Amino acid sequence: MVSKRAWKSRLGTGRKLFGLEPLCWSSALTLLPRDGEPLLTRIARISAVGCIVAGLISAPARIDAQVRQPEQELREQEAVAYVNSHADKEDMVMIPMRDGVQLYNLILFPKDHPRKDLPAVLIHIPYLIDPNHTSDLFAPFIQSFIEHGYAIVWQSERGRYFSQGHYTYLVRSGEDGYDTIEWITKQPWSNGKVGALGCSSSAEEQHKLNAFHPPGFAAAVPWASGAGIGRVGPYNEMGNMYRGGVQILNWIQWWWDSAGGNPTRPMFDPTLTRDEMINVHRFWNLEPEIPVDHAVVDAAYKTLPLNQIMKVIQAEPSDYDSFVNRFPNDPRWKDTEFGTQDDHYSAPMLMINSWYDMGIGPNVTMFQYQVKHAATETARNDSRMIIAPTLHCAQTRASEHTVVSERDVGDARLDYVGLVQDWYDHFLKGVDNGVTKWPLVRAYMMGINQWRTYDSWPPKEAHGVTYYLDSDGGANTRLGDGRLTTVKLRKDRADRFTYDPMTPVPTPGGAPGWTPGGAYDRSGLEMRTDILVYSTPPLTHSVEITGPITVTLYLSSDRKDTDLTVDLLDVDPSGRAYNLDESIQRVRWREGWDHPVFMQPGHVYKVEFSPLTTSNAFAAGHQIRIEVSSSNFPHFERNLNTGGNNYDEKDPLVAHNVIHHGPQYPSAIVLPVLPVRSAPATASAGAGGSAARNAQ
Repeated sequence: MVSKRAWKSRLGTGRKLFGLEPLCWSSALTLLPRDGEPLLTRIARISAVGCIVAGLISAPARIDAQVRQPEQELREQEAVAYVNSHADKEDMVMIPMRDGVQLYNLILFPKDHPRKDLPAVLIHIPYLIDPNHTSDLFAPFIQSFIEHGYAIVWQSERGRYFSQGHYTYLVRSGEDGYDTIEWITKQPWSNGKVGALGCSSSAEEQHKLNAFHPPGFAAAVPWASGAGIGRVGPYNEMGNMYRGGVQILNWIQWWWDSAGGNPTRPMFDPTLTRDEMINVHRFWNLEPEIPVDHAVVDAAYKTLPLNQIMKVIQAEPSDYDSFVNRFPNDPRWKDTEFGTQDDHYSAPMLMINSWYDMGIGPNVTMFQYQVKHAATETARNDSRMIIAPTLHCAQTRASEHTVVSERDVGDARLDYVGLVQDWYDHFLKGVDNGVTKWPLVRAYMMGINQWRTYDSWPPKEAHGVTYYLDSDGGANTRLGDGRLTTVKLRKDRADRFTYDPMTPVPTPGGAPGWTPGGAYDRSGLEMRTDILVYSTPPLTHSVEITGPITVTLYLSSDRKDTDLTVDLLDVDPSGRAYNLDESIQRVRWREGWDHPVFMQPGHVYKVEFSPLTTSNAFAAGHQIRIEVSSSNFPHFERNLNTGGNNYDEKDPLVAHNVIHHGPQYPSAIVLPVLPVRSAPATASAGAGGSAARNAQ
């Protein structure tokens, strides 16, 4: 028997060699033998012979999943230097809101340019605004705006840093945005037109802002904005707090990392003058001084009850303290200013998304909704969307060989700075530069690694092809007999697996958003017996898909509630299995969000997932594959299988789950298949991107 000390030493080596935090370290620790328990008994008990391989090798974590290239870093540094030398900065500009609260602003003007008739770009953000160092991500855009004669208004959200008031998530984003734009358009230097730019939080604020229809708000650029969307179409995620009614745990890291100082932040004497505060700002920026120890959060993910995790990591008070104790149908969610399908936008938006971002489904669905239902003709007819094959807010860092975690998706570059500049030049300055003739959607198709264009979303040329789940009853692991077939089945069969919340399937990739995500080879993970694997035979011809993907499974269980997970993968001839998108569904919410409906033993239930979304070409010789299980941790919380609140429980139950398939129970995935094109629809953007920028 191997000693615990020896096991910990081996696992420690695994941490160093394979970068196990946060995805598999806690899972790997579960392999430690209990006192008096033989190791082989331990392995058998958790059905995880493959977890040793999958958990320790195929799930690297806490890595830079999309590396910034040296030329990109140099470009950003040059842009920062340009802004510092070519912009006049007006710091500590306090803009009053309708309730008397004043928000902090840093306004940049092009140096040696008359302050007259200037369009403005608003960046409303919860993160630190440093007057002496423009954000690296935004710097190339800011440089372009200055070169083209724009004012740039950086604004701290209510309750953040030097802005007054109390911060809560998406606090008053509609009213504060309206009041800010109204103030900008009344300034003597303004031409009366304002655009909004932002990635992540600064994009999420734009949804409710656009629904408030501020006069002078002429163009929006929401970039990776899924966490600003509440309920739209089939999605009820409350800003990516949930998927399928299951809490997404990435927020734990964000709230600890980003909520610092709210509501506990220090405040300065409100009687200080602006000049005095400018001097104060030279020495103080109200950024928390103590750096976040990510290892502490990584180790705390396994905390039970879940609602104690912020206490375990000794986090400051935040909205998460309330959010974690809610269900998706909690009426308190109405107090958060999410964009929803009840909103109708007034300004056209250039929505920039990415396939490996956890908000991709709600994002594209909101775009689809607003193109049909926006309040103005220009918002309906002139909005456009771009979808890149990258991670959250990483579109501008694509390269000639864009590697998203472990998958090379080719040359995914676009000239985003040029595209955004053209967008604003048209809508804020009236330049006739052809932006309204751009294709409605530009989406990157992985596998064939090409930019494609579409004049509708979802693409009207896509048709649903149903792949039925089938097996001889042994779909467990990738060595099992699970099959995907387009032929309707004649015989009912079933596959069984055991879900133990204490040994969950670890998260090696997918779309965790701001933690390492992307495409990983999951073939090692697929040796776990609690993962059902269904694959097509090697394809005889390419199958291209783009758009929403629906999954329906038929489940029975010996527990009143459990979760189901599904992953879509592209398997190459060598056996590498790269994930494309994923979903999860808490079974109690299968009939809707009004109230939970629990299962009864011996009954079979139809479970439909919120749609997956991707664009991929499965080449000849590749296989289309899905994985089915009941956990994906720590991306999603674990269902403890009790039927209780889950967030305040600590004693899990093991579930024995059965997936049924056949003529009576047609478990299936429906793929949006496109006619195969013989040539790319658009030219490669290359380093400059002008070809893609001007593609019709």
